Amino acid sequence: MRVCPADQCHVICHACFLRHWLSQPVSQETRSYRSSMGNMSVLTSASGYQTKKSVMEKTCPPKKAEDDGQRDLMELVKGHGPWQWRMLTVVIISCMFEGLNNMAMVFFAPNLDHWCARPPDANISVEEWKKIAIPPGDQHCSMYKFFNVSDIFEENLQNSSTNRETVTCSSWEYDDSTYQSTVLSEWDLVCHREWLVSLSKSVYIAGFFCSAVSFTYLADKYGRKPVLIVCNIIAVISAILCAYSTSFAMFAVARFCLATGASGIEKIGFVLLMEIISPEFRATYALATDLAWIAGALCLPAIAWFLRNWFWMQIVITLPSIVLLACFWLIPESPRWLLAHEKADEAMKILTETAHKNGLDPVITNFELKEAISKSIKANENDDKSVNILQLFKPELRKRTCVIWFVW
Repeated sequence: MRVCPADQCHVICHACFLRHWLSQPVSQETRSYRSSMGNMSVLTSASGYQTKKSVMEKTCPPKKAEDDGQRDLMELVKGHGPWQWRMLTVVIISCMFEGLNNMAMVFFAPNLDHWCARPPDANISVEEWKKIAIPPGDQHCSMYKFFNVSDIFEENLQNSSTNRETVTCSSWEYDDSTYQSTVLSEWDLVCHREWLVSLSKSVYIAGFFCSAVSFTYLADKYGRKPVLIVCNIIAVISAILCAYSTSFAMFAVARFCLATGASGIEKIGFVLLMEIISPEFRATYALATDLAWIAGALCLPAIAWFLRNWFWMQIVITLPSIVLLACFWLIPESPRWLLAHEKADEAMKILTETAHKNGLDPVITNFELKEAISKSIKANENDDKSVNILQLFKPELRKRTCVIWFVW
């Protein structure tokens, strides 16, 4: 038998052993054993495993302790292949959705030129109105006081603004040369109501915070996939409610819910993605998701340029979340989460499917998976399952926690 080089992977060594074992002369005792138990049962029998183990020890060096168990699962099923690309596609869509909605208020509430609205029955142009009724020092929030429409024309004839009384605007008109409709013009979020724009942005960020402390906990307790589905449903409903809001209060609440859903999709999807790929590919996949977020944000100016209406902009940027609803059949549960919650059979089923989708030999892979899952279960039994937020500040994680907080 050809001896594997020391730096060859564990799976190749199994393949070498399998070829060697099948090429050996078969005794009468072995034939009767195979006929009663099946050809492949020899590999899983105690004697077969001991023989295999002795060959492995001769052909390949022992693996390091830190490589045993759960961390090897994705490597055994090829942690970078078509099966992982499906999940990467889903996370990319979710990141684009979050990027679109995070930057949406820039175009929903842009800086617009505005002035006090003309009386409904005043037949006068905007330029004339600004000249007659708008004080030079405050062109956006106040106007000269008129008792009736005829006063406007009298003041126009007198053409004097000395010692004239001013009043606060009760309604406004907006420059629509760039935007046909915005959140500002929808609910008059200018002058004394301008602070509501900042409030809506703060409410949106508050949704991120609530998502981080709630959905991530639920994902650890109930699984990644079900919480992802809930987050996506919340995001879709909230985004539609944003577009059809009848008041600013309704709009702000819908934006809060939208932030919780969109952030939950992105965060939990990212965690799930990291759990189903090999460690050496995590940085590459993480970079791809970051670029997707940026791509979503960069698409927003083009959408705003073509639509110029905040209602239709909101409808368009909701489409990625609707696409995600149709992609949930592509999303598996995390095998690592399943093993952590003692659901080895479900984890084995998903990992076997992963190996098949990635084009691996199911015979060798299944044997390796059973061995790795057994080690993982034993490791989980010895772990301390009492977890709290204070563990983020223990020596091992303190530096990472501080770095992540600083970066964000």
